Amino acid sequence: MLMLKPLPKQSGADTPQFSLRHALNVPWYLWLLVCALNMCVAGLEALEDPRPFIYPLISAQATGFAIALWVSCFRPWRANRPWWPLIVAVIMGTITGMAVNVAIKIGSGLYSANHYFSGASGLMVAALFTGFHGLFVSAMFVGQLRERIHLQALHASAAEKLQLSRQAIAAELRMMQAQVEPHFLFNTLSNVQFLVETNPPAAAIMLEHLTAYLRASIPQLREQETTLGREIRLTSSYLAIIQMRMGDRMRYAFDVPEQLLNTSMPPMMLLSLVENAVKHGIEPSELGGEIMIQAKLDGRQLVIEVRDTGCGLSPTPGQGVGLMNIRERLDALYGRDACLNLRAASPGAIATLTLPTDE
Repeated sequence: MLMLKPLPKQSGADTPQFSLRHALNVPWYLWLLVCALNMCVAGLEALEDPRPFIYPLISAQATGFAIALWVSCFRPWRANRPWWPLIVAVIMGTITGMAVNVAIKIGSGLYSANHYFSGASGLMVAALFTGFHGLFVSAMFVGQLRERIHLQALHASAAEKLQLSRQAIAAELRMMQAQVEPHFLFNTLSNVQFLVETNPPAAAIMLEHLTAYLRASIPQLREQETTLGREIRLTSSYLAIIQMRMGDRMRYAFDVPEQLLNTSMPPMMLLSLVENAVKHGIEPSELGGEIMIQAKLDGRQLVIEVRDTGCGLSPTPGQGVGLMNIRERLDALYGRDACLNLRAASPGAIATLTLPTDE
């Protein structure tokens, strides 16, 4: 049984919005399709009709085009309750088609007026048959068009949700970037103040690293994309400050090929991984440790590894808000084409970030 589902709510969808302009806007290939269907109907009728083929052909084409014209004018597929405008359109099309059929056959001399008006019962049976046939065919077309409208609405809704999700992620990123780790800045400024009194040359070096860090991070507050090279410079400034605070307890190194420095990537992701390594790996360890940052191409993917030789993964890990935030951003930006993995090493831990590239 043909089911016509209600349309998504839209303004003006409860009424058929009748207009002759609707029929004029129908693509030409649909009229060719109507003509072909009419030919098929005429062919089926001719199988049991002893008259020449011109008789069922005129009947099928006249009523078929008339019904298609009225259905196009009413556009029942745009109504939330399509049955009643569809039935009205088919009735009007049947009446119009039968009138045109009679006029053509009388005018061409195929039949006389007495043939029709003396046998009104036969005319009524033909009209009923034509009406039911037109209703069935039109309902199929209306069902297909309404299904297309549903699919378009579904795709539009999915695209809107994806856009809203990306906007939410972008807003969260801007908020995160705007914070610029206030406790990190306060601690650094306190160290600068202490060094000014005890070791002015070291204070100047730390202040220089802090300035480089801010110059690298602040421009990214309004950007949604950066390069690996800019992330490396930002991370290097951050690690230089941490090293001055921790002294010999913290060491770091980079292994990044120069040809990868212009590769695009989301901002602040590398810095977040390094901050996580410092906070959970190096700082809690009595002996400190080393942070190694490596980058390479694996096919069409950029693979970044952040390894620390600190105290390793905690047996009772916390919520991992920073890593969870990175995974949510990756999912919103790339879907399954990107991932973040964290695994234990001996000693320490390794965070692996995999991103798609345009190359």
